[in-house]
Amino acid sequence: MTNWLVFVESNTSGTGRLFAKAAREQGLTPVLLSLDAARYPYVIEDNLLTVEVDTRDQHSVLAAYRKLATDGIVAGITSSSEYYIAMAASIAEQMRLPGPEPGAIQRCRDKAWQRYQLRKDNIPVPDFYLASSPIAAGEFAQRIGYPLVVKPVSGSGSIGVRFCRNREQVLAHATHLLEQTANERGSAAAAQILIEAYAGGTEYSVETFGLEVVGITRKYLGALPNFVEMGHDHPAILSAEEREAMERVVRETLKSLGLGWGPAHTELKLTEKGPVIIEVNPRLAGGFIPELVRFSCGVDLIRETIRFVTSKEVSLTKKYQRYSSIRFLLPEEEGIISGIWGIEEAKAVSGVESVMLYKPNGWMFRPQGDFRDRIGHVLACGNSPGEALEAVEEAMRKITINVSQAPSNFGDQ
Repeated sequence: MTNWLVFVESNTSGTGRLFAKAAREQGLTPVLLSLDAARYPYVIEDNLLTVEVDTRDQHSVLAAYRKLATDGIVAGITSSSEYYIAMAASIAEQMRLPGPEPGAIQRCRDKAWQRYQLRKDNIPVPDFYLASSPIAAGEFAQRIGYPLVVKPVSGSGSIGVRFCRNREQVLAHATHLLEQTANERGSAAAAQILIEAYAGGTEYSVETFGLEVVGITRKYLGALPNFVEMGHDHPAILSAEEREAMERVVRETLKSLGLGWGPAHTELKLTEKGPVIIEVNPRLAGGFIPELVRFSCGVDLIRETIRFVTSKEVSLTKKYQRYSSIRFLLPEEEGIISGIWGIEEAKAVSGVESVMLYKPNGWMFRPQGDFRDRIGHVLACGNSPGEALEAVEEAMRKITINVSQAPSNFGDQ
């Protein structure tokens, strides 16, 4: 009898494909419930079974689940997508399968609610206001002071997050966000936005499972005013005091938000006054961070998440200590990708574990100012931070991306 592992949608790059692969390795049959499976190229490449269903509607998802249950045993249900983790949690609860508390997940996806809850519990967060009009955004910006950040109250991948230096920039970006009626997944966009103080300092993320800290990742951001993540290092090089402070505040944060079941990815800044929480994602990290963790210490967070949602024992025991770095490939200008050279040469660099392209030649690139600008990556490992960094940088230097001029009507597409 088939043992299904049900995925409600997927992220468009990274761990979605790895989740399906890991499910098969554990003797499970992965099945993807999706409104439009064509958005995931790996589905066809990996011959992944899909079921077309309106994943925005809980009744439709539940009906699809029950149909699968008549054809086999559903061992678990989850999602690798920020936008569908609450849906998966709700179905798991109704079907008495392992999963996080749906209400906690749904509340946590609201960044404004996160801020209010953490501030109430005296956990450090940037000063913030919730605005429902550009005028209000401008008024709140004056109270906070410049520079600051304007962002949606939900979402992922830094979509819609903008650094603003003055009132004009705040008004322009607030107007842009509030005019959006749907997000990039087609769901209704919130009618409010966050205006928050800019937290200086280096950005990190803390990867946890339950309340156990698995590791801390150093994050590298591109040029302002956007917050595109250009790369990560794991584990981050920190003093004992810095590490202890981050781990302590993240555990307090998870408890405050009613989390502590399964994986979570907490982003923070290490400021002059100590760690400041930027946001909490009640799911595994994106950006191939689970792969960095696996190469660094042997803990496979994707595998252990699958074991967790299918009622199996989880092991977070570290098997070794290495260092890993990932850097993302981004075109430097708008246009058509007409050639990518040096991939094989990059793969041949000692220490390189993975070189991957997400977009083919002929793809029309238009900068979005978020994770969608990334067209590939290089991932390398070493026995020291320096070895990993040297390998990933050498491999990146070997890759050339050629961009040709876009057609005159490109902006209309």
